[in-house]
This record gives sequence, structure tokens and C-alpha cells, in this order.
Amino acid sequence: MTKIGDFLAPDDQKALTRHSINIGDVFLIPMTKEEGITPKGYDEFRNKFFVVLGFDEEGYAYGGVIINSRINRNIPINIQELHMPIRCADYKFLTHNSFVDCSQLHIVRLEKLKIELYKGNMTEEHIRLIIGTVTESKTISKKTLQRFHLL
Repeated sequence: MTKIGDFLAPDDQKALTRHSINIGDVFLIPMTKEEGITPKGYDEFRNKFFVVLGFDEEGYAYGGVIINSRINRNIPINIQELHMPIRCADYKFLTHNSFVDCSQLHIVRLEKLKIELYKGNMTEEHIRLIIGTVTESKTISKKTLQRFHLL
């Protein structure tokens, strides 16, 4: 199937994609060590819900957080406290209550955020809470926050 983007120059394709992705959009994407996720066992990736929080100036990468089904009890308590609970009743794409991990900003290349992987959008209230927690976190550098326009 031919898409409009197929007729555009690469820079125009990037601009079109960037303008169609919004803060708070959620994608279920295969994430690897490159994006800060350690696959289990012999797997090459893990599918994770990625919440878009910002993009860099060049439009090549997005910064965001991931949604976990539970909090890893082996991590320090100060990191556990940076996990925001969300209810599956609020989001159709969730199958159970989960947690937004605000302790780390994951960086995902533009090409990974494909329209067919889009799952929904976080509420404005949750986005405000997530961004507030991320920017107050001591675990994410100011330089990284500035790169994605979160400061």
C-alpha cells in the first residue's frame, strides 16, 4: 500500500511524522538496550509502552517514559517512589493496573514510533504529573531534560 509519506523527501517525511506525534501519545514498541531496556533471557527486545514527553531539535529522537506492569522491588526505594500508578480502567490499551516509571528518560529514534504501534494518549492530568515527577527527579540530568524541552 502506497502512503503519502512515500512521495516525500526524507526530511519532509521526518517533519510530517514529528508533527503527527504529540506529547502524551503512547506506543507499544520493541525496546532494546539501545533504549535502556534489558531484554529477558535470550530475547533481543521487550515490548514496552512508551509515553512521548518531548522531542529533540533535529526531530530524530523522542524522550519519554515507559509503563511497567509492576515495580521492581530490587531497585532502591527512592527509585520505586518515582513510579506513578495508573489504572487500566483509565486506559483501554492496559490489561491491568500499571506504573509509569518516571525515574529514567528513554530515548527512542523517530523510526520506531510507527502509526500501527500507537495505542492511545495519556490524560492531561497524568501528563502534568509525569512531567512534574520527571523534571524533579534527581536521576535524570538537566542536559537530557533540556534536550527534550522538559525544562
